[in-house]
Amino acid sequence: MKARKFPPSRQVTWESLVTLNFHQCQTSSTRLLTRGLRFGLLAMVLLVFGSCGDDNDDDPSIVGPDLPKGAGRLYAIDAVSFNSVDGISVAGVYGRTGGNSQPTVILVHDVGNNLAGQEWLFDEFFETLLENGYNVLTVDLRGHGLTALPSDGRAVDQLLISDLDNFHLEVRAAITWLRGQASADASRLAVIGNGGGGNVAYVAMGAFPDDLKAGVAISPGLWDANATPLVIGGGIDNFNPHTMLYVVGEADVLPISDEVSLSYPGFSESLASLTNDPKSVAVVQGVSAHGLELLSAVSLSQLVLDWLALHL
Repeated sequence: MKARKFPPSRQVTWESLVTLNFHQCQTSSTRLLTRGLRFGLLAMVLLVFGSCGDDNDDDPSIVGPDLPKGAGRLYAIDAVSFNSVDGISVAGVYGRTGGNSQPTVILVHDVGNNLAGQEWLFDEFFETLLENGYNVLTVDLRGHGLTALPSDGRAVDQLLISDLDNFHLEVRAAITWLRGQASADASRLAVIGNGGGGNVAYVAMGAFPDDLKAGVAISPGLWDANATPLVIGGGIDNFNPHTMLYVVGEADVLPISDEVSLSYPGFSESLASLTNDPKSVAVVQGVSAHGLELLSAVSLSQLVLDWLALHL
C-alpha cells in the first residue's frame, strides 16, 4: 500500500457512503446489530424458498444465490492484564494477526464510556487494523471497565482530576507489557484514542516519545466545569508530543449554555500547535459526528491506516 503524504492541516469531505443522517448518528454496536440482522434475514429467506419445492421431490434441498466464498481469517483475541507503575491492574484485550514481531496499535477509549475498551471491540476498526497486519491492544483506563480506581483511601469512589492526569500511565503499562510479547514489535508501537482518549493518546506521545512511533487522536477534547482544558500533559517533564494525526468533525461542538459552546475542532488545532512535526489535522467538513462515528466513513479509516503506514 502506497503511503499518503499528509499536509499539516487538511479539509476532508464526508464520504457519500455516510451522507445520510441515519449513518451519521448510527452507533458502532447498532451497525453490528444491523449486519447480524441482515445475515439472519438472508438465512430465513433461503429456508423459506428451500421449503417450496415440488411435493414429489425425493431429496429436497435449500436453494439460494451463489455467494462469494473467501478464505477467511482467524485472529487470536485474549483478555489480558498488566500492572501500572502506581500499582493498578490494567485490563485489556489483545488481538494478534499471527506470527512474531508485528507492529502493534494501543487503543484508548473515550473518558466516561461505560463500555471502556469494549467500545473498540464493537467497532469495525478493531478488525480493520487486524486485517491490515497490526496487532491491537485495548486498555481500560483507571475507573473504567475492569480497571479499578487507585486504592488510596479516597472518601468517594469516583474519578478525580489526579486520575485523569495519570491516564497515560495505562499506556505506559501497555508499552511495558508489549515488550515482553514475542508477537509484538516493541520498536513499532502506535496509540489511537477516541474522544477524551484522544487526549490520552496525545499525552502518551509526549510522555513516551521514544517508545511510541505514531499517534492518532479522534475528536479529542476534555474540559472541567470552568471550560479549562484537561489531560494535555501539564507537569510532565521532557514532554515532547510528535507524529500525531488529529481527526475531527467541523461542526462537533459541546454546548455549555445558550450562548457558549466548546469546539472540538478548536481543541484539535490547539493540541496540534503544541505537537512537533510531523503532524496533521483532518477536519471533516459539515458534520458533527464525534469519535468512532467518524471512522464509519471508509475514507477516514483509510486516512488513519495511511498515517500508520507512513510512520509505523
